[in-house]
Amino acid sequence: MDDRTSSSVPPLAEGDATAYAAGLAIRASAESGVDGWVEQAVEVALHAVHPFPRGEARIALQFAPPDTVVAALLGPLTSEHRRLRRRAMTLLPRLDGEEVVRQMAAWLPAASTQGKRAACVVLAALGGTGADLLTLLSRDSDPAVGRRATRALALIEERAESSSDAVKRDDRSDLRPFGLRPPEGGAPPRPRSFAVAAFNFSYGVNLGVLIRSAEAAGAEAVWIVGRDFYYRPSTKGSDWWIPVEVLESPQASLARARDEGFQVVALQQGADAQPLFEAEWPERPLIVAGNEGDGLPASFLRECDLQLVLPVYGRIDSLNVSVAASVAMYAFRAAQARA
Repeated sequence: MDDRTSSSVPPLAEGDATAYAAGLAIRASAESGVDGWVEQAVEVALHAVHPFPRGEARIALQFAPPDTVVAALLGPLTSEHRRLRRRAMTLLPRLDGEEVVRQMAAWLPAASTQGKRAACVVLAALGGTGADLLTLLSRDSDPAVGRRATRALALIEERAESSSDAVKRDDRSDLRPFGLRPPEGGAPPRPRSFAVAAFNFSYGVNLGVLIRSAEAAGAEAVWIVGRDFYYRPSTKGSDWWIPVEVLESPQASLARARDEGFQVVALQQGADAQPLFEAEWPERPLIVAGNEGDGLPASFLRECDLQLVLPVYGRIDSLNVSVAASVAMYAFRAAQARA
């Protein structure tokens, strides 16, 4: 393996670089609150082809003034373009439910049948907040709208019966809109366990999935080394709850690991790697996954405490990098449970 290839940050393809810049611009505009940022974010969330800026816009709009965003998204519910309708239906339930219902109540009488059917989906996702409007829609003159509204009401009732009254919606990620919400007062401290490092991932969706898996597995933190963009919707809100830190280089991650008492465990195919299910795990590992194509730098591997390879039983030669890291996290947890 060429140290230079795997240690450096490879350039983004031209289209990805443009999309990356657009996504960061949305994030910066939202954080600074510049004039017109909400309208810009709505436009990107609805129309952008590349997932990175679209994902950044979707996240940003959750913190925009809800009255402005709801007003901008009701119109697309009646669009002839299915993609726009679906994107609006995805965004609206993530906004303030009472504001969505307030504006939708005034909007519905003039809405098309297509718009009313889309409204049923949004109101079902809002849950009890949307029940009164759904009851009204269940009596609509169009039988298709009435049937959809009736099914939505039944779904809301079913969810209510299966959910504990003591559990707030903000604490549930299994109800629409799926995903975690930001914790009030910042993320709580995470127990001492293990951490995960991702080196120069080429695809933002892979990094987002890895962050989600790390939070689910109870990792202390995720360290991003090198290329640092990730597709935030693929984290399903888990990046609000787990520290995600950016480190400049493999050497910096090694030094940080030593300072914090981690033992470095690299996921890498090679002669020095032990099979995942036969290895003796250290007490507090830093699980490291490399670039999808180049893997980890040879110079870094020489400094690791342990190298692991995941067994493959089919014809494909490897797993997706975020899947491999996820399997390794749970293999560590399984080893802890057996100890």
